[in-house]
Amino acid sequence: MTPRQIGRTSGGEDATPAPETAPSSEVRSRHELAAFLRARRARLTPEQVGLPARRRSRTPGLRREDVAERAGISTAWYTYLEQGREIQPSREAVERIARALCLSGPDHAYLLTLTGHTPPSPGADHGLDPRLLQSLVDHVTAPAYVTDALTRVLAWNPPAREIFGDYAAWPTERRNLLRLLFTEPRFASRLVARDEYATRVVHTFRDRSDAHLKDPAAIALIEELSRQSNRFRQAWESTDVRRAGTDTLVAHHPDGRLTFTMIMLQDLGPAGLRINAYLPADPATTRAMETAGKPPQIGRAGAAGGLE
Repeated sequence: MTPRQIGRTSGGEDATPAPETAPSSEVRSRHELAAFLRARRARLTPEQVGLPARRRSRTPGLRREDVAERAGISTAWYTYLEQGREIQPSREAVERIARALCLSGPDHAYLLTLTGHTPPSPGADHGLDPRLLQSLVDHVTAPAYVTDALTRVLAWNPPAREIFGDYAAWPTERRNLLRLLFTEPRFASRLVARDEYATRVVHTFRDRSDAHLKDPAAIALIEELSRQSNRFRQAWESTDVRRAGTDTLVAHHPDGRLTFTMIMLQDLGPAGLRINAYLPADPATTRAMETAGKPPQIGRAGAAGGLE
């Protein structure tokens, strides 16, 4: 039976081999996939997956037929993957193989990448120590915060709290920039053009990744916000995208009208982290930020360090 025939009879593997004309980068990816699968299979013992122990085996770990049976695919088709053949497995088949090999989160994501599928956006476990992210923004004297690919706010500094609001006032599961901007009127209420800023966040979210097409968490977030906010739904349905490395932000403040120039560093690390910093654009804003987050001096009225 040929690879093409196996793909048609093994129930969803979606294997469609083509002539060996792929670019060298694709060939390298297939070879890396083959080596990865063999290595992960060798790490598992039959006992670890509930199979009876074998007395003797010339090779360590599970057999190919063990993995294929656990994944619900044909042994021959799985063998072609381990041989680096030109096969394009469906995402469903890849997910079954990942479960069969008991892959960890990072290994699972890497398998999806090797097979041409987009890994899901990371959740709370973004692979970086939260203390390091917090230390990073704490060393920035201007308002700064860190978000992941789903716009979850992971760290912020006192100046950001003073301009945008106290992120800690919302539970972790709601501490998402899109959710706060479109469902929490108190958040970022000091911004002069808050609605415009919120729309820009929607458009940059669409541009910065394709998570909204494939990641179940992103799809669920978009559906939720579309139900809860007409403004979000209109901004999302516009299909506009925005890629801006710098921008201007104006905010009301007890010290007067403050103007910032935004800079961003995005797609940092495995979680698509994005660092947003708002640099003072004039001397008055610089002076106001020098005391941001500090206790007000006696006799100084209105120098609140957050939003009510």
